[in-house]
Amino acid sequence: MVNGRFVTQPLTGVQRYCYELALRLPNGTILSPGAALEEYRELHDRVVVTGGRLSGHPWEQFALPLSIGREDVLLSPAGCGPIGHPNQVVVIHDVAALENPEWYSRPYALLYRRLLPTLSKRVRRIITVSEFCKGRIVELLGVPEDKVTVAWEAGGSCFFRRSQPETSRTIQRLGVRGPYFLAIGAVSPRKNFKRLVAAWTRTKQSADGVGLVVVGREGLRFSGGASLGALPDSVQHLGVVSDEDLAGLYSGAMGLLYPSLYEGFGLPILEAMASGCPVLTSNCTAMPEVAGRAAVLVNPLSEESITDGIEQLAQPRPAKELVARGLKRCQQFSWERTASLTEGALHN
Repeated sequence: MVNGRFVTQPLTGVQRYCYELALRLPNGTILSPGAALEEYRELHDRVVVTGGRLSGHPWEQFALPLSIGREDVLLSPAGCGPIGHPNQVVVIHDVAALENPEWYSRPYALLYRRLLPTLSKRVRRIITVSEFCKGRIVELLGVPEDKVTVAWEAGGSCFFRRSQPETSRTIQRLGVRGPYFLAIGAVSPRKNFKRLVAAWTRTKQSADGVGLVVVGREGLRFSGGASLGALPDSVQHLGVVSDEDLAGLYSGAMGLLYPSLYEGFGLPILEAMASGCPVLTSNCTAMPEVAGRAAVLVNPLSEESITDGIEQLAQPRPAKELVARGLKRCQQFSWERTASLTEGALHN
């Protein structure tokens, strides 16, 4: 059985992990509080709607446990699960809400501060997405190391190096102006967009007519309705785009700028690498673990460090070397391996 609350949510971030994993665990019934959104169409035949009128956390905590037998093993892949069902494997993607509650709305931070410590002790096993996360879970939630399995994420199959004509068509259709760098992520304080934009305005690239294109949803409830605010002329916010369009944007970009303050994994790093896009990311949390030696690493708290990193990424020779390293690096990650480790945790 799979806790399928995620199929009622937009396909971003954690939901992307859940979707890719569920595709490779074909035998599990997916229980959901409502009909699956269209972007999960490949899972529609496996989704069973249950729980009456409840939705969200109330459905997960109260209706979901009543829909399954006590002996049924439940996989909760989206970072949370019902406390009332101990025969469960839960995937905890990070513990940022415990470490930095100020990045989130007060109700969201309070919920996870109360729920995660209890849930982590009751479930049969925990899966997480990086060695960094495993260390934080063990320390902050007080669970033994051997209860936690690390299963890295991977890039989606739609992310690969696109041809120049295909990339040009995507860029033109989306109204992107001239050469550009790309930044991606749901708008929240942890994504560090304000510091990135401030660093960007100090670069030679900004003055020379190169643009910064931002892709990501803003106004999310869990982040307290955070927004980008007023942007300089050289920064363009596209909002949410399809995976196909995002793959084209990666392929056409001079680089991905991803100086996040905190990531449990950092999936855009691999998506960009698989698309032939050189990467700048942060030297903290899980990002160096994912990037290896295939990215420019910067101090995300320093505008000067971010600015220097952008200028380094803009140089053709280092960028070309990073593209080659990135294409090789992303081959070390696969959803098949993630699914195999998950299957092992479910049956162990």
